[in-house]
Amino acid sequence: MPDSCCSVGCTNRRGNKPGLCFYRIPSEKENPERRRLWICAIKRAFVTAEGKEWQPSKYTRLCSEHFIKGAKSDDPSSPDWVPSVFLQTTATKKRKRKKDVEKYEQSKREEEIKEQAAVAVLLKLSSVPAKPPEDEQKCDGKVCKEKIARLQKECNDLREENCRLKAILKSGTFHELALGKDDKKVKAMT
Repeated sequence: MPDSCCSVGCTNRRGNKPGLCFYRIPSEKENPERRRLWICAIKRAFVTAEGKEWQPSKYTRLCSEHFIKGAKSDDPSSPDWVPSVFLQTTATKKRKRKKDVEKYEQSKREEEIKEQAAVAVLLKLSSVPAKPPEDEQKCDGKVCKEKIARLQKECNDLREENCRLKAILKSGTFHELALGKDDKKVKAMT
């Protein structure tokens, strides 16, 4: 049985249009809030006999034409997290939704620029030489030795942190939460 779109007035069926995708309605188990938002957006009529709200089955599908960019997004901050383009959607609302997408994409670009700047700072910090130059003055006093030991410990701690941050960057999970709860680090990155 081919998939057909559950939106009122939409006649799209799988195979009718090239590039058309069909999406399942989010499940109650995985994301009940998103499911509720999708059902509200679809605006199906109430079932009059039982007086209950329409509930999609596990086979119910919605086509990609009901998303601003033509595909659903799994990012909750994206306007395409919930479908919003329907026959009953006015032209004014459609224009507003397109502006929302532009704002979302702009904020994503700004976020990427900040991440790239943070990466550049971290890479610059990692290029600090590991050993002090040979021409530095040597000190044999007790105070100097204690200071050198403290500085070497601090340097080793910073190297470990640098390695940890490089691993975070390589894994692609770089964001404020990855830095932990150290406000100084978060402020330094912004």
